[in-house]
Amino acid sequence: MRLSLQATRLAVAALLLSGATLSGTAVQAQERVYFAVTSEPRLPACSDASVQGAVAGRVASADAIYYGGRTITGIERIAEVGYRADGISPLARRYCSGIATLSDGSRHGVHYALVEYNGFASVGWRVDACLEGLDRWHVHNGGCRTVRP
Repeated sequence: MRLSLQATRLAVAALLLSGATLSGTAVQAQERVYFAVTSEPRLPACSDASVQGAVAGRVASADAIYYGGRTITGIERIAEVGYRADGISPLARRYCSGIATLSDGSRHGVHYALVEYNGFASVGWRVDACLEGLDRWHVHNGGCRTVRP
């Protein structure tokens, strides 16, 4: 049985409030519950500097042989190609693509997905990135499909 987003929010609120009442801080918990349960998804834009840095960092942190030791030196022609929220997953996802210039001077299409509440300890966001033609072990499926809408 699939719960609606509103039913899920109410269930989370009830759980948080019951725990807060037991600890004697119901008023503070109600404020936190309102923010946590009713806040809209917050993801930075595809072209934000923090996102570009995260994409470059994700590629740089890959095994050295995976991308042949190449790193991203710049990304241009950045475009949002999709956005999903309140679908099958309650987590918002922003899909982006662009052209990456690598440290060896070559240029490849780069596709990346931002996922809400998927950072360290479920705080913030996380990025998954794939360089076209360089996904040698098909980690992101053929043609970087796992980071596309």
